[in-house]
Amino acid sequence: MWKDIKGQEKVKETLRKIYRSKRFANAYIFYGPEGTGKDATAIEFAKLINCESPINGDEACGECRSCKQTAQLTSGFFKFITALPTAKSDKPDSNPLAGLSQEDFDAYIEEINLKVQDPYHSINIPKANNIRIDSIKQIKHDIYITTEKNKKKVFLISGADMMNIQSANSLLKILEEPPGDSVLILTTSKINSLPPTIIGRCQKIIFDYLSDEDIKSYIKEVKPGINEDELNYYSYLSEGSITKCRNVLDENFIEMRDFCIEMLRSVASRKKMKLINEIRTFSKDKEKIKKVIFIFMIWFRDSVYFENELGDMILNSDKTDTIKNFSQNYSINYYRIQALLENALKDMESNLNSEVMLEKLFFEMERYIKRIP
Repeated sequence: MWKDIKGQEKVKETLRKIYRSKRFANAYIFYGPEGTGKDATAIEFAKLINCESPINGDEACGECRSCKQTAQLTSGFFKFITALPTAKSDKPDSNPLAGLSQEDFDAYIEEINLKVQDPYHSINIPKANNIRIDSIKQIKHDIYITTEKNKKKVFLISGADMMNIQSANSLLKILEEPPGDSVLILTTSKINSLPPTIIGRCQKIIFDYLSDEDIKSYIKEVKPGINEDELNYYSYLSEGSITKCRNVLDENFIEMRDFCIEMLRSVASRKKMKLINEIRTFSKDKEKIKKVIFIFMIWFRDSVYFENELGDMILNSDKTDTIKNFSQNYSINYYRIQALLENALKDMESNLNSEVMLEKLFFEMERYIKRIP
C-alpha cells in the first residue's frame, strides 16, 4: 500500500490521479537519485493497476490474489526485468534465464527473493552488466498476447540505463506501437544515459531525495531502539537515499568513526608509521576510502560548529568532548583541510594509486594541525 512507500508524496499523488482517471500512458520513466524508491513505487503502482479490491478508490488492497502475486513477482500480468549475466547460449526468442549457468541462475533467484522481501532492495547480480536483448524480446513476445478483460500487462524494466544499443533499439520498436492493454515502467537514476527517442515516448515522473524524517523513519524500522545521536548521524550520512542508508548501517559507521579518530590522533602526533599502517588497512577498498574521507569531512565541519558555539548543529554530538579536546590543544586550518579532503575525492576518480593518494592526503593534513604551546 502507499504507506509502505517512503516519502515521495508528489509521486504518489500523481499516480493516484492517473489511476482514478484510468488514462494510463503506455510507458513511464521513473527517474531520480539512487535509493529513493523508484522500483518499490513501480511495484506498488503495478499492484494497484490490477488490484481486485482497491481501497479508497486509489490504493492497492495488498490482499487480493493479484496484489499478492505482483508483490511476489510471480503474476502473469507483471514482469520484472533486470540486468543479467551473459548467457551460455543466446537463442532468439528464448527465455532469457534459460541460458544462464547454474551459478548465475542461483544468484539471480537469490536477488529476486531479496527484492520480494523488500522492494527497496537494490538488485546486484555478479557479472550482470547489461539488460540483454533477449529480455526485451521476451517483453515483445508477451506484450502482444491478449490478456483478460479489465487487466493490464505491466512490465518493469529496473535500471533501464543498463540497456545496450541493441536492447534499446528493440524496446523502441515496442514503444512505437504499444498495445493498449499494457504499461511499461522504466526506472533509472541515470536518465541521460537513455536514448532521447525512448525518453520522448515515455511519461516522466521524477523522484526526489528522501527527507531527513523519511530516512529516520526507515532507520527506526530496521534499528529499533537506536539512540538519537546515532539516528542523526546515520541519517545525515544517508544523503536522502535508502541505498546509502543501508550501506551506512551495514558498514557500522560508528566503529569506522572511532577508527578515523585514531587516525586523526596519529596525524596530530606525527606518528607516521602508525598512520601508514592504518592507511593500509583500507587503501584497497575505494568505497571504504570514500566513507573514511566523508567521516573526516563531517568531523572537521563539526569542529567549526563547536568553535562557533553552534552545538545544536554538531552531528557527532556524542563526541563533543573529543572535539573540544582537539580544539583546545590544536590550531587547525579547517578551510585547508576540507579542501584537501575534497580534492582527494576528485583524485579517486582519476584511478590514482589509492595508498599513495591517502598518504599524501594525511601527510599534507599534518601541515594544518599544529599543537598549541
